[in-house]
Amino acid sequence: MIENKNLGVIGVGKMGGIIVRSIVDRLLPAKQIWITDLDKELVTQICQESGVKSTSNIESLIDRSDVVLCAVPPVAVPHILPQVASSLSSPQWIISIAAGVTTESLESYFNNPPPIVRVMPNIAASVQAAISVLTPGSAANENHITIAQQIFNTCGTTLVMEERHLNAVTGVSGSGPAYVALFIEAIADAGVQVGLPRQDAQTLAIHTVLGASTMLAESQEHPAILKNRVTTPGGTTAAGLHALEGGGIRATIAEAIIAATERAKQLDTNK
Repeated sequence: MIENKNLGVIGVGKMGGIIVRSIVDRLLPAKQIWITDLDKELVTQICQESGVKSTSNIESLIDRSDVVLCAVPPVAVPHILPQVASSLSSPQWIISIAAGVTTESLESYFNNPPPIVRVMPNIAASVQAAISVLTPGSAANENHITIAQQIFNTCGTTLVMEERHLNAVTGVSGSGPAYVALFIEAIADAGVQVGLPRQDAQTLAIHTVLGASTMLAESQEHPAILKNRVTTPGGTTAAGLHALEGGGIRATIAEAIIAATERAKQLDTNK
């Protein structure tokens, strides 16, 4: 559905740049992708790497675009959206990845709100392994959702959910890679403590998490099934799980996700 459309991307920093690199030649040819950013050196670098085109400002980017991806952080929304609103016209529409900023807030910048799809991706998009959650604004329809899914499926997989869940999604999957990285680091550090060489401990930790995640993703089983399969009565895994539960691992993880979710609620710059 997007094959004959031009995509404009406002903001090609961390996530915006990842998305552009994922889309080029997987979904759209470079000549159909336009980018702009305050960091002109970064724009030049991405254009040279991928062959996409650039514009010097938002107005000229929108002139060349059918779909506009706003890949800017929440704090930039009050500056960027008025510029978008002054240039956008039907049937152009918007995708936003600004964490915590609701579709209602985004629509408030327009007299006649365009279709808007809000997306919460995560950093695993850099290796085409992201989980991105999409939610439509009041004017968006199935076609807009389908096109947004086409874009974000190039860097992983997608789910469509009600917007009331998006802050929790941010707390779970948006921030989640950091939690997993901390868990892997903790396993590796403990491995060193019990005598493993540092690099070997890290490799073991990474591939243990990767293997378990792959098994769960492919089987779609409840995690408890895999946990019970590994755990034998009176064995090493049972001893390790007992220590984890004694340390309050479930409560600590829950506290982290609740804290991140509450912070996401605070990021809506229009509240």
